[in-house]
Amino acid sequence: MKGQAAIAKASQLPYRLALAGGWGDHNFVNFLGDGYVVVVQIKPSVSFQDRCGICSSTRKILSREYPNGIPDGIDRYALATDLYYWENARKVPVGGSQDAWGSVYPGFNLLHYDFRYHNGLLPKTVTSINSQRTALWFERNFWIVPCVGPRPEGYNPFDGGRFATQRVVNQLGESGQKCFAAIKRRDVSALGASFNQCSRAWRKMLPAIFEHPTITVPVMKRLSYYQRQYAGAMPSGCGVGYIYVASSEPVEGGFQVNVNLKQKRGYAD
Repeated sequence: MKGQAAIAKASQLPYRLALAGGWGDHNFVNFLGDGYVVVVQIKPSVSFQDRCGICSSTRKILSREYPNGIPDGIDRYALATDLYYWENARKVPVGGSQDAWGSVYPGFNLLHYDFRYHNGLLPKTVTSINSQRTALWFERNFWIVPCVGPRPEGYNPFDGGRFATQRVVNQLGESGQKCFAAIKRRDVSALGASFNQCSRAWRKMLPAIFEHPTITVPVMKRLSYYQRQYAGAMPSGCGVGYIYVASSEPVEGGFQVNVNLKQKRGYAD
C-alpha cells in the first residue's frame, strides 16, 4: 500500500513549461549576455509524453527523492539547486537548470542568469507571479498543440552547430523579459510576439531544434502556420514535441492547462 500511495503522489507532481528565453540558462549563451527564462508550473491535469520538452526526466528525479512530496518550509532555491546537480551528475551534455526551478517553484517565474554568478549555471534572481487572476487569464489564452512527439533516437540539438552571438543572445534574453511582462500585464498580443521573437533567436542559434535528419515532421511549416493565424507560437523545446500558441480564440487541435499557484505537501493544490 505504501508503494501505491507513493506512485499516486508522484502522479500529482506538477509539470514545468518553459516559455520564451529558453537556453539562456546555458553558459555558452549567458557568457555573451544575461539570460532571462520564463517557466510556468502547471497541474497534472493532462498527461504529457516523455522527451517532449516538458522536463519529464526532472520530474521523475524529484519523485524519487521526495516520494511523499516536498517537505513543508523547505528552501526551494536550495532544493532546485540539488535537483539540478542530481540530474546532471552523469549527464552529457549538461542540461540547463530552468527544468529544476520550474519543477520546484509554483506559478510564473522569470529566471535571471548572469555568467558571473555560479558560471551562469544557476539563476541569480527569481521573480515570481502567483496571482489567481493572472493564472486564469493564462489558462484562457495559452494553448498546446502536439507536433513531433517524443524526440527521436539520435536527435541532438547541437548537430546543426551552435551560432550564439551577442546579438542573438540579447534578442533571446529580451524575448524572456517581454514574455514575463506580457504575462504580468495579461497582454495576449505581447505574449505571442515574445514567442515569435524567441523562435527567431532559436532558429539562428540552434537550427537543429527545428530541422534534423531524425525529424520527419515539417516543423517550420506547422510553426509558421500558427504564428500567422494566432498571436504567436513557439516550440516546447528541442525536437518540437509540442507547439505553444498564444491566442484568445480556440486553436485547432490544441488543449489548455491549469497553472499551479501554490504547493501543499504532496504537490497538488
